[in-house]
Amino acid sequence: MDLIEKKVAVTTLGCRSNQYDSTAMEDFVSQAGFLVAPFNEQAGAYIINTCTVTHKSDGEGRQLVRKVRRSHPDAVIIVTGCYAQVSPEEVSAIEGVDYVLGNPEKDRIVECIKKGRQRGGACIEVGDCDKGAPPGLRARNHRPLEAGYSGRTRVNLKVQDGCNKSCAFCVIPLARGRSRSVASGEVLAEIKGLVEKGFKEMVLTGIHLGAYGMDFEEGCSILRLLREIEGGGFDAKFRISSLDPDEVGPEMIEFLSGAETICNHLHLPVQSGDDKVLRMMNRPYSAKSFADTVTRLVREVDDISIGTDVIVGFPGEGAEEFDNTYNLLKSLPLSYLHIFPYSKRTKTAAIDMPGHNDPRVIKERSARLHALDAQMRKAFYGRFTGREMTVLVESARDKKTGLLKGRTTNYIPVLIDGGDELKCSEVTVRLTGLDGGGVRGVL
Repeated sequence: MDLIEKKVAVTTLGCRSNQYDSTAMEDFVSQAGFLVAPFNEQAGAYIINTCTVTHKSDGEGRQLVRKVRRSHPDAVIIVTGCYAQVSPEEVSAIEGVDYVLGNPEKDRIVECIKKGRQRGGACIEVGDCDKGAPPGLRARNHRPLEAGYSGRTRVNLKVQDGCNKSCAFCVIPLARGRSRSVASGEVLAEIKGLVEKGFKEMVLTGIHLGAYGMDFEEGCSILRLLREIEGGGFDAKFRISSLDPDEVGPEMIEFLSGAETICNHLHLPVQSGDDKVLRMMNRPYSAKSFADTVTRLVREVDDISIGTDVIVGFPGEGAEEFDNTYNLLKSLPLSYLHIFPYSKRTKTAAIDMPGHNDPRVIKERSARLHALDAQMRKAFYGRFTGREMTVLVESARDKKTGLLKGRTTNYIPVLIDGGDELKCSEVTVRLTGLDGGGVRGVL
């Protein structure tokens, strides 16, 4: 086996859970004696860990396969992840695919690499999605910060997988199966190892993070896990990736208001600000309850940043329903919006609903929300001008300016003029004003 054949490259589309799985797969191939290479380099095998949350995600996966095959005609191409799990036949029909592995089969990648190219068509191995990612798919050997691994100073820590909900727009439960949690003892042990490797910030992630512990004994919950982490004495900060609005009650807010290691940043995906649309989406809260939660968080948690997801153009969303959403979001002290045009997904309840919107209408509504998002970011960042804040500096510089870049605990992006010795460290800076999409900081 020559040097090229020993190299394996992995790329990820989609969520933080997928990013974590990719890190674990890189560990698998390293332990098997292969060399992990950047995806833009020549390698003997390419692993594409796909997403299927939208039709655009599917298209990105197909495009990536074709690009790799054109550039590397002799390489092994393995497609895994949620697109492979939900639509294996469709993925196998993409010219150039050698193996299609479902989420439960992600630990089979080394075996497939060793088998080599499949000349008679793609080999499909897709099992029961309720098994989710295999229990052994844990990232054991996160690269230390000194190596600048993936240009990150923070690391994803997956503590949960799968989802028991049935939101009308979402196909992911079919890709990830039912909710399963990682035992708190294993989570704490992994945190200890990450701290020893130099990581200063960890993002707790899952497909439905708020369901953590519900498959364990009574009383186990994401709040209990957060309390165990807070009491662990770790020299690190912990960021919550996402919680549904109905999962942030008074007890959680009280905990966050006094937490020292949990970042003052929450992402609460509302999806719509209209009660009729929320019912059609099968979301278990109202616009008012979301507003009440956001208002209380801002009142009780110092300097908290709150962002949300919005789906634009869900079936049945007319002008009135969209205006209700827009006006709700505009009225709240939110920091940013993530905006998603509704995407038709087979095997979901929404695809058969009446009242699908014209793409031009969805585009116009999305543009209005993007403008609102820009206003929110500017207003939130501007609140902190003149303040001294702690910033975790990343290991890669800003490509546009060449300046150091990092984020505050409440997720404000900051650009800093400083030397490389500050990379991967925490520094105190004074925020001096807005700079493009972020804030300029002075040491």
